[in-house]
Amino acid sequence: MKRFANILTNPKVKLIHAMQKSIIKDTFDNNLDGWIGDTGAAWHKMTIDTNADQSSGLTGGLALNSAGCYAPGSIEKEIELSNYGEVVFEHYVQNPDEKEEINKLNFYIDGVLKMSIEGPSPWQRCQPIGLTPGKHKFKFEYIVKNPSGRKGVFDTFLVTQGKDVDCIVIQNNPAKPVSNLASTKTLRGFTRIQQMCQADTEIEFTALFEPIQFQDFIIHSNEIFYYIDEFGSCYRGSFPSKIDPKSIAMDSLYTINLTMLAAQKAGMGFC
Repeated sequence: MKRFANILTNPKVKLIHAMQKSIIKDTFDNNLDGWIGDTGAAWHKMTIDTNADQSSGLTGGLALNSAGCYAPGSIEKEIELSNYGEVVFEHYVQNPDEKEEINKLNFYIDGVLKMSIEGPSPWQRCQPIGLTPGKHKFKFEYIVKNPSGRKGVFDTFLVTQGKDVDCIVIQNNPAKPVSNLASTKTLRGFTRIQQMCQADTEIEFTALFEPIQFQDFIIHSNEIFYYIDEFGSCYRGSFPSKIDPKSIAMDSLYTINLTMLAAQKAGMGFC
């Protein structure tokens, strides 16, 4: 598509096919897979010998081959991405009782708190967290007041990277919120809004493809993509609407009008 670069309206706007390259897949089969903990910290690979409470994993098995901590401490790892990507992981915070004591697992990216899991919390897989190109430092911090019978654990730490779609966005509209009232009820003779649904984001744009790249996109068009808008915000979404391509320039070029639906607020971006 380089020969059509002169018609590119905004070089910042681009489409990326998400999760096309695995950067990290830490399942802790080999110790801590390069994660570095504080000096003297209690982070360790959980094995049958260090998992006496027999707690269950996400799939129902024992919580083995996970990274766990029974005392206050942090653990870190650095990576580098050449494109936009995302991170997901499973987490678990154990509380032996319901006492109101500090017991939480914090997750940071580049020193910014992204998640704070308060105990007790069962095994769960977090929602994807966006990553920009460049170097990043991940950090888990376990904070506990009374360590007895408590622990913070994470497992299946996955970082993937996207791949640029070989196309040119020749027309785009700014991202806009899409929301509807979830429900309304009548209380004491007055109509009150009881609940609002969180707004998704809708992005409309037109992409120009050459034949081979067009065919590849059509094959994968039901998968997840990133869209980088003119402000540099990265949106993660899919194309649920009907795709209606058009052939132009004697079947040597194709355009597709696309509408992406992203589960995030307009202007906030995925990262």
